[in-house]
Amino acid sequence: MTRTETLRRIDGHEMRLASGGGRELPVEQTQAWDNFDRAMGREPWGRYVYEDNGKPVAVIALTEYTIGGQKFLWAKHGPVWLKEQSPEREAHLRRLLVNEVRSLQPEVAFIRMHARYSAPDCHELLNSLTYDRTYVIDLRPKTPEAIAAAMPKDGRRAVKRAARVAEEAGCSLSDESDISREDFDAIYGVMLETAERDGFTPHPIETYWNMLQSLGREHARLFVLRYEGQPHVWVLCVTSGVQSVAYYGASTYESRKFRGAEALDWYCACVLAEEGYEGYDLMGAGSTRVPELYSVGQYKKRYAQHVTEVDGAWDVPVNIPIFAALLTAKKGKHLVRGAQSMALQMPDTLAQAPTSGEDIVDSVRSHAPRWWRSAKATLTHQISLLRR
Repeated sequence: MTRTETLRRIDGHEMRLASGGGRELPVEQTQAWDNFDRAMGREPWGRYVYEDNGKPVAVIALTEYTIGGQKFLWAKHGPVWLKEQSPEREAHLRRLLVNEVRSLQPEVAFIRMHARYSAPDCHELLNSLTYDRTYVIDLRPKTPEAIAAAMPKDGRRAVKRAARVAEEAGCSLSDESDISREDFDAIYGVMLETAERDGFTPHPIETYWNMLQSLGREHARLFVLRYEGQPHVWVLCVTSGVQSVAYYGASTYESRKFRGAEALDWYCACVLAEEGYEGYDLMGAGSTRVPELYSVGQYKKRYAQHVTEVDGAWDVPVNIPIFAALLTAKKGKHLVRGAQSMALQMPDTLAQAPTSGEDIVDSVRSHAPRWWRSAKATLTHQISLLRR
């Protein structure tokens, strides 16, 4: 069947118009996010509209990233579908986009983008963790009483108890979006404690600071709970249209005694509802695909009557040899060291994507490091699978 949809490169203004004024766009797909990317040393790569007979069906914005020394493009929470999102349309859009990227920059290894339906060209992420389920607090009832009433019973009890306990402990809760860089150090200290306690590596302080500053109050807010004047819990929210998302957050161990995290989430929801936002996305919950988020999902499920299904992220190969090499390096636990070495030694002809897996391997064998030669059979197998 010949499809009638086409892909056309556009600018930010055209993307906003195509999406109905930008109301439906996640903040990561807006021009405002470009400011944050540039503050982090990344460059927007391009925007496209997928249309049928001139009518927008989906829009997508991509940013340039690197992994293991190799370039890839990331469309965070994109594409955004404006019309029917079928498996066939998703696959067709990916084919058009991959062909476009190959024609412009064949050295790009892959595109990270979101999809509702799994497909052979959609691979699990080489790094990072996605999610395909979340819980969103419904803010449309507007008042705290009505918002709480719309929650499951456990949630209603939890937010009321947390608000009471935090108040009795003498905690203060406020919007500190205008905080100074000097005072932000204490905010980051809470993240460092959280990371050490929960076993993850936090972003550098400039990631959180740049997000707050480059997005501005229109798209980023910092809410803080303080106890005896010191920050103990904070949430960095991002907003777009009528939706808000709890993007980053941290809490001290001591804050548990006055239910700080619950109290601040409830405070955020009430403030954002009063300002006219319709949803407060708690950002991520466990699923069959992402069981790692099960525990955090159990906390969040109390605040919404139902789970919200969202499109998870996938890696879509563009330059098959390089993508296969990254897969092989990942399996060998040499992702960064191996891919960087390969990038320095890989001949330019590899970007032309030879058609045979054996040809690809033979073309780099004499140039590649020892670990690469030992992975010949694995790489050939990966390439053959990717070319199916």
